[in-house]
Amino acid sequence: METVLAKRQPGLMVVMENVDDPHNVGAILRSCDAFGVLDVHLLYTNGRTPRMKELKSRAAASTLKWLRVTKWNSVSKLVKELKKKKIKIAVTTLLGKTKDPVQMDLTQPVALVIGNEHAGASKEIVKAADLILKIPMNGFVESFNVSVATALLLYEAFRQREKKGMYDQAQMTKKEQAKVLKMWGKK
Repeated sequence: METVLAKRQPGLMVVMENVDDPHNVGAILRSCDAFGVLDVHLLYTNGRTPRMKELKSRAAASTLKWLRVTKWNSVSKLVKELKKKKIKIAVTTLLGKTKDPVQMDLTQPVALVIGNEHAGASKEIVKAADLILKIPMNGFVESFNVSVATALLLYEAFRQREKKGMYDQAQMTKKEQAKVLKMWGKK
């Protein structure tokens, strides 16, 4: 556990905004764990948050215990909290002036926002974003499945952070690590 914890990236977060398919949520949670994410924010403003019981009965069962999951029902409250902690908000969207994630600095503290499967990210969170991203595609379809898009974004963040040596040295203080280890021990 200590070896895995030492590679966790507290400055890399994922926000799922109104992602409603439990299979997608579960796949995103697994990708978060695989790439060293510790904090996941579930933002549900127009529907119910998937119950953890639903996720536990699916493929996310082994992942939930390794992540800190926070639920939100307000974009403005989440944005205020992220801005207060000086975390950049990076939103994926198909509209407006976007940049390839490869061109962005994903080694800084950043929350990757993934929007709903059908509607995408809300206008409110796009407006609050510091970075507007679009994963380049060359086919006929306009977008990836949300879980695939998240995995691709997390891989790019991983690639940049790995190149900078961020997985080689603990990103949390000993006190923060002890707190997470205690949380993991309870699950």
